[in-house]
Formats: sequence, C-alpha cells, structure tokens
Amino acid sequence: MKTKQIIFLTSVLSVISTNVFSRVIQYKYPAIYPFVPIEAEKIREDVKRVSEDENYIINFKEALKHSKGKTKNKPWTSTFWPLNKGLIADPYSDSFFGAYLPLRVFSWEHNKNRYEDRINRVHKKIDELSNDELDKLAPSEKYDLLLGDKSFHLTNKLWEYAINWGEKKKYGGLTNLNIVGGNSADYAKQILDWGWYDNFDEAFSFALKKRGGLAEHLAQQVTKSDDAHTLISAIEQSIPRAEQLKNNYVLENVDDSIATWEGICHGWSTAAGIIPRPRRTVSFKLDDGRTLKFYPEDIKGLISLLWANSLVQDGKWIDVNTGKNIGGGVIMQGLRCNERTPKKDIWGRYYDTIPNADTKELQPRCVGVHPAVWHLGLVNIIGKQKRSFIVERKIKAAVDNHPLYSYKMKYFNPNTGKYDKDSMKNNIVKIDSNDQFKQFRHPKAKYVVGVQTVMTYLDWERPRRKETDSESDDSEHNVTMLYDLEIDAKGNIVGGQWRTTEVGAAVRPGDEAYLSHTERYQYRRSSQRRAMHRQPDFFWVVTKDWKPFFKANTEISTWKDTSRTPPSDWLEAAKGAHDFIYYKTHNYGFNEKCKMVNKNDKDDVIEVPCEFQDSRPQPLINVVDELIKRSK
Repeated sequence: MKTKQIIFLTSVLSVISTNVFSRVIQYKYPAIYPFVPIEAEKIREDVKRVSEDENYIINFKEALKHSKGKTKNKPWTSTFWPLNKGLIADPYSDSFFGAYLPLRVFSWEHNKNRYEDRINRVHKKIDELSNDELDKLAPSEKYDLLLGDKSFHLTNKLWEYAINWGEKKKYGGLTNLNIVGGNSADYAKQILDWGWYDNFDEAFSFALKKRGGLAEHLAQQVTKSDDAHTLISAIEQSIPRAEQLKNNYVLENVDDSIATWEGICHGWSTAAGIIPRPRRTVSFKLDDGRTLKFYPEDIKGLISLLWANSLVQDGKWIDVNTGKNIGGGVIMQGLRCNERTPKKDIWGRYYDTIPNADTKELQPRCVGVHPAVWHLGLVNIIGKQKRSFIVERKIKAAVDNHPLYSYKMKYFNPNTGKYDKDSMKNNIVKIDSNDQFKQFRHPKAKYVVGVQTVMTYLDWERPRRKETDSESDDSEHNVTMLYDLEIDAKGNIVGGQWRTTEVGAAVRPGDEAYLSHTERYQYRRSSQRRAMHRQPDFFWVVTKDWKPFFKANTEISTWKDTSRTPPSDWLEAAKGAHDFIYYKTHNYGFNEKCKMVNKNDKDDVIEVPCEFQDSRPQPLINVVDELIKRSK
C-alpha cells in the first residue's frame, strides 16, 4: 500500500542536543501520527468515551490537580493462567517452571500428555484422595468436585479448548467457509437498505472487503484487462470459474505452538479492579465427609475464567437511536502493535510502516496510544473517578494485560529537560524553533510541557496455596515513561508527543554512521541513556455498567447450607455454562475473512468469508458468587 511521506530535514544537532554538529540529513516518514498531529476534537471524543464522563477534564490546569492518583480499591495480584498449562485446569503446585518462564521449557503437547496421565492417576481415583491431596487439585477440578461432577466436565472443556487452539489456532472454531463468494453485490444492497452507507458505491466497496471471495478475486483480474466489463457483471461471470477452482485452495498453515504469554490475563486484569479480593480460604464438607478447600488463588482463577469468557469482553457499542448499549462491556483506546521489529525515527521512537492486515490501512499502532489520551485517561479514570483500568504493558506483538493501580506525574521543561518542582511556569514553554517536534505540533498548540509519569500496576506472579490473601501479598511494578503535552491558548490539551529521553534522543543503531571519529565520541557521551520505550500500545476500561453481564441463574434450587455442596440441579445448569459458544457469524454482525493458499501456486493467496463458533467455557456464576461472598 502506498502512503504519503513526510520529508524531514534536520541536523544531527537536533538528534543529540549538542551544539557540535551541523550536517544535514534527510528523513522520510509516513503521513500519520506522530508525524501528523491528531485532531484535537478526536482526542476530546476519545477521552469522553473512555471515561464515560460528560464533564471530563481536558484543561491542563484542572488536570494538574490530579498529578497523582490511586484507585479506591486496590486490584489483586494473580497469574495470567497460561493456556499451554490448561488455564485453571493446571494443578499449579507443579508449575514452578514451564510456562512461567519466558522460554518454552515445556510444550503444550507435553502438558497435554501429563493431563491425560492425570485422568487415570487422579480423576479415576478421586474418591480415594485424602484431604491433603484434594487441596492440591487444580481450581477447575475443585469446582467440578464441588458440584459432584466426577467426570470433570469443566476441566476437560478447558483442555479441549487448549488442544484445539494449539492444533488449529483461529481455525479451530471454523464452521463455514465460502470460498466461491460472489455475494458482495447483494450484501451491498442489504447494508444500503439498513442505512449504513449513503450510496451504493461506498456500500459495494465495503462489501467487497468483507464478503468477497474467489469470484470477486477473479473478477477484479478480468476488469483490469477488459474495460468492457463492470465489476458486478464480471463477478457474475466468474462464479462458475470459481466453483471449478475452489478445490485448489486450502487454508493457510498455522503454527501448532502456544505462546508462553497466552492465557486469560484479560480476565484477571478486568476482574481484579472490580471484584472484591478473595481474602481467605473457603471450605466445604463433601458428602463422604472429606473437606474441599478453595484457596484465595483458586477463587481468583475461577473469577478470571468467568470474566475472560463472558460477553463483558466485547467492545461497548451504543445504539445511536436508543442510546442503549447493544454490545459488550469494555472500552478500548489505542491499537495493538503487530510488528516484531518496528522502525524507529531519529529520536529513537517506534513508528508504523506496515499496513494493518485486515484493513490494509497504515495506522498508528507501534507508536503507542496517543500521549494526550493516555494522560487524560489517567487523570479522569484513576485520578478523578478512582477506578482501575487495564494497561497493555508490552510494546510490539506480544500482549500482556495488567490492572493499573496508581500513578505519579512530574513535569519538566521540554527544551532543556530540567525539572522544576517549585515553579510550573518554568516547565511550560512557548512553542518556537527550540522545540524539537515543532513541525509536528497541532496548529492550535501554543505551549508545550514535558511529563514524566510513573504508573504502578499489579504484576502477575506464580500462584501459591496460601490460606489468606491481602494487599501486602501483591506484586506491584512501576514503569516510568516520558512524553509532552500540547496546550492551546485556553489551556486545553490538544496534542502531544512521546519521548525516549527528556530532550533529544538516545543511541540508535545507524545514527553514528554519519559521524567522524571525534563526533562519534561526543555523540556517545551526549547519548548514554537508553531509549525509554515504555508507552503502552493500548489501554482499556470496563464500563461502569458492567453488572448486567453477570446475572446469576435464578431457575435453580436455593443453596441453603453453603458449608456443604450445592443442590444436585446446579450441575446441569453448570454444564450449560461450560458449553457456552460464542458465535462469530454473519447474523451476529461478524465479517471474518480467512486466508486461502493455492496448492499449485503458493504466491496466489486470497481471503474469503468465513464464520466461527468459539468455545468459551465458563464456571457457573452462582458458584463463583458464593465463593466471592464467603472469601471476603
């Protein structure tokens, strides 16, 4: 995809913030943020949406009042429950190594074989286990046993999901594959009738991207060589040919591994900032007289699984006509970086050069969430509202979600890098030729201020079987990041730039090639600091109105004596939750595309419409609610 480029002429002087160089170098950057300012109105809309506050803070002076903030209730530490260990089907006392290290010490196939051995060694002998042996069961195994399920329905469902993902990845839930296609014109008419677009051409362009198959692929080749055909007529004529060729195309090969970072961090990180901390062990008396203990970590695991596989994880979507939420319960800000080795600009900052695989558009992903939105998100959600939100702390392709707990901000002069804690006036400067990012500033920006923010999030740690859990047991982690904020004449924040150092840039591979031996020595002295790449790709928050996503089953018997096992009809209701299927189909508004490769020509790759039914096993909400209640 061709993108507009910005040509930037600068001296190495501006790169390293010394006065010893004067040679001019030419750089070309794509015409997207951070080299093109984002509209101030877009920043305002994003802050309003993510904070769910009509009276959100946008003025810098007002934001200063919240230069540090902390959530009302501290989120709790847990683990991300690695997928290659079976999620919460893992008897975690054995998990000191393996998925909890960055190296793939154990493959998921190895862990699957261990689980199959466990079925014979533990599950089939469950009635013979002592109380101490019951204590060491996996969270899902304890849950199954509590419900009287000695077939371990939820536990097996979790391993079925892990195996299916390991072997087939996203294609594990594939239910419909329309290789031929040919329906894009009909779909365009449909969405035009729905009012999605104002004219057929725009609707047809959308339909081609979302529903186009082999027939559309062939038709576009025809129209390139024959002007006599319209695309629609060419599609109709290409359908028989597509039917003949469809068997030549197969799904692309998928990696049969499970990344060590994959798990349900999205469940833990969302629940930990909202659901009360499980503080103590909860015990039940089984019918045979044995005691079944749920440690706080077991309860955290069940909560995390419930939140990971519930509809709350869908994006919040407000119907413009009714004003009601017809989607999910999370609000995202920013985009995931999909590049393993993104490029860096002359200031050592990551930026984007590869178009998105789905939209084919170049988007600001690896550059991080916009610093103005990040700053105002902290101020409005944690500072003002005292609510936690989730930060994706990993730059580049891996995803690592954590609940954010607190932050502290300091301010510096963006031209000198000096911090003045006594006079804010010395930290705010007028934008002039001394500003290293002058040409990228918003037209309305008059002033700029440097910000150092230290965010504190709850880190994951290896699960432990402890009788109690408190704030002192939490694992916290601090991350320092640097950016600046652009301020207009009214004092409102209208933009900003990420920084790798307070002023100038850190050492970047390739920069020294422009310098002489003497210059190189001086350059190294002026750039001893490593580039600070700490900005989050994205952050997200659970909507204030999250409770409707977790409604208890009211059609089952009342659990009267909660010191013993629940009524027998709870098991059947629980199996319904374990069998929950998430439908990613056209009828539910999904327009998924699958890559197909020509068996006879590996360079011939097409994308065709497809539909999925994803397994999302959940524990019964009623059981989880009772565990939360008793563990406070």
